[in-house]
Amino acid sequence: MNGNRADWLERFEGEIARIFAEAAAGLPALPAPLAGRAGALLEKVNPLSSGSGGGATNYICFLLPLWLQEKTGHDTRLCRDLAIGNVYAMLHFFLLDDAMDAGDAAAPEETRRALALGQLLHEAFRRRYGRYFPEDSPLWTRYEAYLADWALAVTEEGERLAEPADAAALARKSAPVKLCAAGMLLLSGQEERIPRMEEALDLVLATLQLSDDWADWREDLAEGGERRNAFLTLVRRRLALPSGEPLEERAVKRGIYHKGGLRELAGIAGGHRERLECMPEVPYALLAFHSDTVMGLERDASEAEEWVERLAAGGGLSLLLSDLANK
Repeated sequence: MNGNRADWLERFEGEIARIFAEAAAGLPALPAPLAGRAGALLEKVNPLSSGSGGGATNYICFLLPLWLQEKTGHDTRLCRDLAIGNVYAMLHFFLLDDAMDAGDAAAPEETRRALALGQLLHEAFRRRYGRYFPEDSPLWTRYEAYLADWALAVTEEGERLAEPADAAALARKSAPVKLCAAGMLLLSGQEERIPRMEEALDLVLATLQLSDDWADWREDLAEGGERRNAFLTLVRRRLALPSGEPLEERAVKRGIYHKGGLRELAGIAGGHRERLECMPEVPYALLAFHSDTVMGLERDASEAEEWVERLAAGGGLSLLLSDLANK
């Protein structure tokens, strides 16, 4: 994901450095046993750190306030504060997700530390946002709605099939990301634009989820998480497998290389891009970020198709099918 990187990341690197420096400066207030862990998490998601393991969803968490500045006219200090609050909130949700995913496999003391640190980070997020939004601000009602969407998503994950074409459902797990956009529009007197911005962000977040599901399909399949992976839902349908028949890795590869599953996934993401390009309220940097994600899927789909073409040209259909079965 780097075709438009200069437009959505590189020109903001100076501000990103300030955001993470200020976020780190707030950590010493945490109890000593937890401050070190928080610092390590912060380092992991900092895209300017050599040890960063952050993904695309991480980027949108702390860059969205900067991207929205051009559409809302807010000063840099406000955008920076909301970005720092988003970093704290992001780490809070990471810790919650990890604790839920680990379940009984985690040591009780590790779960206690994670939940305690998560609560402290959540309070740090509230304090940062509280500089601009008092307790009676309508923003907190919206936050409750975003939080409810997140809670529904994590509760139902694995129980309901992840639907690749349902952007709103795919975006629910990341719904709190939308809070800064709602807040910036409220403060700039553009409350009427919030629903349209929420729709746009749902499309972006859905594309990010589709990209993650493509990247994680082997891991999800091995862990019995087929139902939470939208790409695997799509592949099962492309293969016309009965609901009771297990989906195996070999079959997924057949769906990728022989049934055009990845091209269909890229097509869904491309449809999101077309809709976003028709929304004047979407800032250019957000469009560039989303376009990079779509281009990554399209590139992967093209590479899969080119591999099939080379194999077919070199060895015929029987060799192709044999390789699809064993690749």
